[in-house]
Parts: sequence; structure tokens; C-alpha cells
Amino acid sequence: MNHLTGALVNGVGALLGSLLGLAWGGRLSAAFRREAMRLMGLVVVVIGVKMAFPLADPVNLLVSVVVGAWLGALLRISERLDVLGQSIERRVGKRGFMQGFISAALIFNVGAMAIVGSLQAGLTRHPTILETKAILDGVTALLLTSTAGWGVVLAAPLTFVYEGVLSILASLLKGFLSGAILTDLSVVGGVMVAAIGVNFLSEKPLINIANLLPALVLTVILGWLKLQGVSFL
Repeated sequence: MNHLTGALVNGVGALLGSLLGLAWGGRLSAAFRREAMRLMGLVVVVIGVKMAFPLADPVNLLVSVVVGAWLGALLRISERLDVLGQSIERRVGKRGFMQGFISAALIFNVGAMAIVGSLQAGLTRHPTILETKAILDGVTALLLTSTAGWGVVLAAPLTFVYEGVLSILASLLKGFLSGAILTDLSVVGGVMVAAIGVNFLSEKPLINIANLLPALVLTVILGWLKLQGVSFL
């Protein structure tokens, strides 16, 4: 079995769920959508907190998130994504496109299952975790699309690309991603997922999620330095 099979199945699952959400979205009342958004936010916060629970290195987490947010603002990641989203939004004709795209992309891709599942697929070619995640993402996409729109649909192909790249890297760099680094990634990812949930619970997003993306790279670098004996305490 090809090591990209799991990523493909996951992407298709998210795509089907989001398309079903678009088809059924018009049948859902505005009150239900608002309530669904709050409930989704609450669940996402719980998932994020659970992912961050095995926190072993608070210094890594703090440095990764704070410096990552600074780098994200410096690189204007959010602004650049907004420009891209607005360009596509004009063609799609829906509001809230960028919020839906970023939220869905991070929910689908920033987490222990995406990372561990891609590693499993890349190292062993057994996509069991990603196949299970495809079902979860499909259900999540169905509900999220009914409240967040077309952005969720376009996040599905990104899931395939992201997990596919991780799977390929895992097959090439078997000795690079240690268990400790994987744990640190899951913790930082959990914080970001929890932040998404917080934004769902508020009328106006409180946290700029896109600018936190460099934190994922930083936590890998800091984790690698820690394995080399470099301490930041």
C-alpha cells in the first residue's frame, strides 16, 4: 500500500463531509448554526486542551508560541492569507471564507492524529490512523461547513497535501522526528487548536491563528536543540 493512501483517504473524507455540509447548510436555521458554532468551539477547546495535556517543556511551548506569533506578524502571514482568501472569496461569493479556511485547515492538520498518522503511513505504509481520522474529519467538516462555508471545502485538498508531505518526509527522515519532538509538536498544536475553539466561542476572533503557524517550526527546532544538549532553562 502506498504511503500516500492515508492522506488521500483523509482528504476525501473531509471533502465529502464539507460538501454534504454545503448541501444541507440551507436547511439549518440561523439559531441552530449559532448554537452549533458555540458547541463546536467548546468541543475544539476541549480537544486542544487534551492535546496539550502531556506538557513536558513549558519553556519550549512559551518560546515557540510567543516568538512564532512575532515571526508570523513580521512575515504578515495573516495578511497574505487574507489577500489570497479575499481573491478566492470574490469568485465564490461567500462571507467568512478566510475564517472557515484557516479554522478547518488547522483543525484537520494541526494535531496529534495528523502527525502520528502521517508518520505511521510514511514509516510503515499502514494508514490506519489516517483512515480513522478521515471519519472524524468528515463529521467535523459537515457541521463546520454549515456555519463557516466554502473555506472548509478548500481546506480538504490542503489536508491531503499536508499529510502527504509529512508522510513522504517521514519515509525519508526516519531518524529526525523523535518521540520528544513529536510530543512538543502535539502540545503546541493543542494550544493552537484550543485558540481556534476560543475564536468560535466569541463574536469576533480574539486570537490571530494564522500568525501562530511559525510556532510549529520553532518547536521542532527547539526540540532538536534540546536533544543536542542545549538547555534554555
